[in-house]
Amino acid sequence: MAGADPIETYRGAVAAWECDAFGHMNIALYPQRFEAGARDLMERAGSASGWRTVALHVRYLEELRAAEGIVIRSGLLEREGASVRLAHEALKPSGERTTLAEHVLRHDDAAFASVSLAPIGGWERFSPPGLPRGEGTLATARTRARATLCEDGALTTGGYTHCFSDANLFVMEAIGMSSAYRSASNRGFATFETLLSLEGRPAAPGDGLVVTSGIVAVGASSLRLLHRMRASADGQLLAQFYQAGVHFDLALRRSAPWLPELRANAEKLVLAAL
Repeated sequence: MAGADPIETYRGAVAAWECDAFGHMNIALYPQRFEAGARDLMERAGSASGWRTVALHVRYLEELRAAEGIVIRSGLLEREGASVRLAHEALKPSGERTTLAEHVLRHDDAAFASVSLAPIGGWERFSPPGLPRGEGTLATARTRARATLCEDGALTTGGYTHCFSDANLFVMEAIGMSSAYRSASNRGFATFETLLSLEGRPAAPGDGLVVTSGIVAVGASSLRLLHRMRASADGQLLAQFYQAGVHFDLALRRSAPWLPELRANAEKLVLAAL
């Protein structure tokens, strides 16, 4: 049986300051768009407040660059107890799909988590990536939850992703993709999939945060990473972030094979199997 159609929940554009050193919108800026779309959808469903993100799985199909428009269409995939799973698709104004996401939200009170939405049809469900149980030992972040990245007393999903995006640069350095290498070879890193999972208590403004990272797998031009964030005060796991991307030719805007020495360095950081 055919389901409901997704509806438009966001329309905006990419600002120049939202683009990173590699020339496309920073992955940390996607969550706020999808959360805006989710809020719009839940308002239409008559349940705007009390929801918080617990997971956001994103697949990046095409780059979004400065001054490009973004249209997001969203819909309900399923409801289970106090949680909902939403689907989002981001498109350029021409209709070209650039990004897909599955977004899990949980309500503070299951008794008030009413949702008057029909599930959408035609969505091919995401499969979660297989992740190792081990934790990377590469130190990639030690910081504080900035008040400017918090909302309602907690770090936003964009705030978590900012931290993990920064952590990725330290992984690049560790395998030999230094700023000097990137500049001389005109290479960067383009992410094609992420999965943010919020595991523990929300990080509050000023909380100390520590991130360690490791590599899940190395491909001909790809790298799959696992970052884990803990509270520096007591070591509690707060969030984890799976990130998959490619060694990227910044002139041709496409993947480029790893140099043998970079690949060898990366393989030394691969985490133990499941």
